[in-house]
Amino acid sequence: MELNFSLSELNKKSPYVLESSGMYSFNFVTAQGKKYEIGFIQDLMISDEGVYQFFITTEDQFKTVLDRNIQQTVFVVIEEFFKNEGAVLDYICATEDHRQASRDRMFHQWYTNSLAKEQYHLRNMSIDIDGTAYFASVIMRNDNPRFEAMTEAIDRFIQDFQDKLR
Repeated sequence: MELNFSLSELNKKSPYVLESSGMYSFNFVTAQGKKYEIGFIQDLMISDEGVYQFFITTEDQFKTVLDRNIQQTVFVVIEEFFKNEGAVLDYICATEDHRQASRDRMFHQWYTNSLAKEQYHLRNMSIDIDGTAYFASVIMRNDNPRFEAMTEAIDRFIQDFQDKLR
């Protein structure tokens, strides 16, 4: 499944100017000069088609003040992602700096505040492996033509993952 994004449409809605940085990724710079890259990578762990892992990274490690325009920019891109019929988004929180729980809370806060939740199905997963907590979420539209098949695939993936840990 190929994703379609219109950079001109994204920039009409985004508070920060988005530039293409790859097939399904975009860069933007905040008012503070902090550089972000956001985008999607096909993820074959759940299904052969239509599942994309969302990522957000920054080159700069300095701490920023609260900037709601970052959240708005991210959700302009995510909303455009969901215009692709059958698209499923997964988000796995990075663990390298042990801030995954904070990332998970921020992602869910963004989801709660920004998406029309009645249109989407959110599935959360958290697993502790040897004292390290791992967090992931899967979101798809309720009108996804593969909703039932994807829900079953997500449930199977979670169950298989948990079985491997036992």
